[in-house]
Amino acid sequence: MLTGILVHSTSVASRTLISSVMSTDASGQNVAVLFGDTHATLTPPILAGHAVTQKNQIVLGAATLAQLHKHIGDTVVVSYGERQDAPLYIPPTHLVIVGTATMPAVGSSGIFADHTSMGTGALISARIEPAAYQQAQLSHDPTLNGPNMVFVKLRSGVSRTAGLAGLQRIADDANRAFAAVPDGGGGGYSIAVLGVQRPAEIVNYRTMGAAPVVLAAGLAAGALAALALTLAASVRRRRRGLALLTTLGFTRGQLAGAVAWQASVAAVIGIAVGVPAGVALGRRLWVLFAQAIYAVPEPTVPVLPVILIALGALVLANIAAAIPGRLAARTPAAGLLRAQ
Repeated sequence: MLTGILVHSTSVASRTLISSVMSTDASGQNVAVLFGDTHATLTPPILAGHAVTQKNQIVLGAATLAQLHKHIGDTVVVSYGERQDAPLYIPPTHLVIVGTATMPAVGSSGIFADHTSMGTGALISARIEPAAYQQAQLSHDPTLNGPNMVFVKLRSGVSRTAGLAGLQRIADDANRAFAAVPDGGGGGYSIAVLGVQRPAEIVNYRTMGAAPVVLAAGLAAGALAALALTLAASVRRRRRGLALLTTLGFTRGQLAGAVAWQASVAAVIGIAVGVPAGVALGRRLWVLFAQAIYAVPEPTVPVLPVILIALGALVLANIAAAIPGRLAARTPAAGLLRAQ
């Protein structure tokens, strides 16, 4: 019922169905598995290889792939339960590893690895489930038969708030329909709408808060103070030269301007070297960080903020030159030249 409504939702661009999240035995290890559609329009972000396109394929989290000591192209044997558990039993099935992906943080906690997260877990086709297994999961009420989860991608231009509100209205309608079934026929089922479920790695990173901004501001303040002290020392060393310029007709404004130009040249050199080097280093560090937490490394460079930072550095350099420029403008030419 819910999936049929989602198809006609104006907020939904694509969706994929996940029939369950459970622990299966994969080549001797318990692995959290998502059973999804083959050729799904929405899949976990693929890190290497490709998504599941056939029922004999499997996509693993990068950490799970390493734990199994496997590589893309290798085969794993997946099973669920024991033969005596039939029909809730999936016999050992050989699956080909066709890719690795960043797995969503979904599922519940337990004694087994029954939740996926970032590099942990697997995605396989629900078509590997035997017919008897699928029949055993069906309810007598056909409206209650369907996936446990539906992953949804909002259409371009739909805000997160509006999209969640629209999905919540759909869930509320479905929950009212469940509650209206007489004699408890709704089975106590309900549908919940959740936003992005971020794994612990991302949550821990977000707890850093404004620390990177504060650190960057501190480094900028230190660089500004160092430039101001350097200019002041330069003015003291070149007092005789400044005095000569005064006798040649330089005004106080021109003397202060010379110091400002010195600061501007230093800032331009720093920008020309520092911005490209910083962008390259930042991209590389972000890729390493993303790979460490098994996320998709897609670094982006915000052009406008970079331009604003470069212009800001030039403005701050000239502000730092203000006091040394005033000192240069007040150089006593007559006294210095008489002493020489």
